[in-house]
Amino acid sequence: QVIVIKFARSGGGQYLNTSVVFFAEVLKTLISIALLSRSEGGFSPALNTLKQQFTNKPLSTLRFCVPGLAYTIMNNLVFLSLDKLSAAVQQVTYQLKILTAAVLAVVMLGKRIDFVQWCSLILLVAGVSLVQWPRQPTGAAVQFELALDTDAVVGLVAVVSAAFMGGFAGVYMEMVLKQKDASIWLRNAQLGIFGAVTALIAAFVNDGQRIRDDGLLQGYSWRTLAAIFTLATGGLLVAVVIKYADNILRQFSTALSIIITSIFSAVVLEDLVPDSLFVVGAFIAISSTFLYNLGLPRWVTGVAS
Repeated sequence: QVIVIKFARSGGGQYLNTSVVFFAEVLKTLISIALLSRSEGGFSPALNTLKQQFTNKPLSTLRFCVPGLAYTIMNNLVFLSLDKLSAAVQQVTYQLKILTAAVLAVVMLGKRIDFVQWCSLILLVAGVSLVQWPRQPTGAAVQFELALDTDAVVGLVAVVSAAFMGGFAGVYMEMVLKQKDASIWLRNAQLGIFGAVTALIAAFVNDGQRIRDDGLLQGYSWRTLAAIFTLATGGLLVAVVIKYADNILRQFSTALSIIITSIFSAVVLEDLVPDSLFVVGAFIAISSTFLYNLGLPRWVTGVAS
């Protein structure tokens, strides 16, 4: 997604990020309805099923606005923390979202995580922190500096709260998508509708004047449409991962995608020069993925026993 967004930006059109998010949610909803139509035997039955969910179970349907609201609050907290903290402190602390997702999965879903898996999650936090450690324009790593003044305290509370909201939204989505009383595409359509409404409100709150002046489609090109398509289909793939795996494995897949994107940026786009922090962080993140899924190697367990 990052690569496609950079590609869209390089086209010269100054589109609104908020409008891209909105249209991505709309497209995700339409794709979900199309896939629901296939399972329901037609477009009309699919729309009727969706309508019944809204009319017969209004209170139950309202819960699908929870992830959208949680992500909106999370984004605002991230921006607040960026204003109050140095980039290094913010990036490292924000990776706590991986651990909050795991803790909330245990609390909300009753998931069992053994000691080795907890260790692998901590390693993943460390690995992603090193990979995403902010760099200066010269390529040197930014120093980790934290002075406990009022701004720092506010920033830390904001970034920890953002990590919690991100973990909560992901686990809540998993709880919703894994319910067996409806298909994944029906749930995605419901999530998409509320996500589109939330995104539209956010667009007018953040870019209201620009939208009134030049419209939602300002600066659009075929590259922007490619970015919208990538965001929409990426959101559906995330839902499939959460449905058939879980939100914790999603954290690992996200970490690996960051590494792959960084390597692509370094080799193809040539806008990143990997340093020792990146190499060590990538190694730790990849190792933690194998450790979480496969456990300790046999030669380690054999020595321990």
